[in-house]
Amino acid sequence: MTNLIFFGSSEHSVIILKKLLGIKDFNVLGVITKIDKPIGRDQKVTPNPVAAFSKQINLKLFQIEEFTPEFKLEIRNLKLDIGLCVAFGPPYFDQEMIDIPKFKIVNIHPSPLPKYRGATPGPWQIINGETKSAVTFFQIDSLPDNGPIISQIPFDITPQETALSFYQKAFDLAAKNLESILKSYIQNPNNLQQQDHTQKSYFPKFTKESAQINWTWDDLKIDRFVRALNPWPIAWTFVTNQQNQILKMKIISSTIINQKFTPKIVQIEGKKSIEWSEIVKYYTINKS
Repeated sequence: MTNLIFFGSSEHSVIILKKLLGIKDFNVLGVITKIDKPIGRDQKVTPNPVAAFSKQINLKLFQIEEFTPEFKLEIRNLKLDIGLCVAFGPPYFDQEMIDIPKFKIVNIHPSPLPKYRGATPGPWQIINGETKSAVTFFQIDSLPDNGPIISQIPFDITPQETALSFYQKAFDLAAKNLESILKSYIQNPNNLQQQDHTQKSYFPKFTKESAQINWTWDDLKIDRFVRALNPWPIAWTFVTNQQNQILKMKIISSTIINQKFTPKIVQIEGKKSIEWSEIVKYYTINKS
């Protein structure tokens, strides 16, 4: 029996955790995630998807903001064989934490490392017009997305890809191969490939502010930008109505017609989402 600890915080983490719980040779001794935080307009304190799922099925749950000496001691006492990390984020692992499990900590990252390190690899691959990607299993070291590669599984990025479909595809593929890759790694933990750090690339996290469309881009890139920021934070721009009011408009989906970018579903601030074709005569997109 392999004793394992799981690190994660997103809905993508839950995909892997569910698969992990179904592998009979693995014993999940605990789940480590972030503390419950206020979200939304009403700032209601809410558990993240991993915390909510773990509470629902009564998994031993650790909710932390840092790896304190007391916490490390508690984890050390579990006598772990391996850690598995999926979309966990900070706090970042120091060497002491990494060395607690016998076979260290494995991370699953949805990009062909060393390319597209960082917290938002999916959207940036779509924006940059990549047609091929991979989900990478690698051994964590003390630098983000820097450790040696255990396995890479390639997959295609389609012309209609959104961030939602990209991540679903990547983590479904990781889940499908999870058992074979982890067992192979444990049997031969030194069969690792060092990353070529000269080929590394990193792109920043998105915010609501950075989701503003850059109209100097070509139409195909703008369309990719819209797809890449779906379902969050949603691409947006300013529009002017017939009363010369400047308003913010989210572009939820778009299409390319005769090589031209065309919004499909939009949402003017304060209003419900609607087909752009129904309101185009009332609004002008500000492209300057």
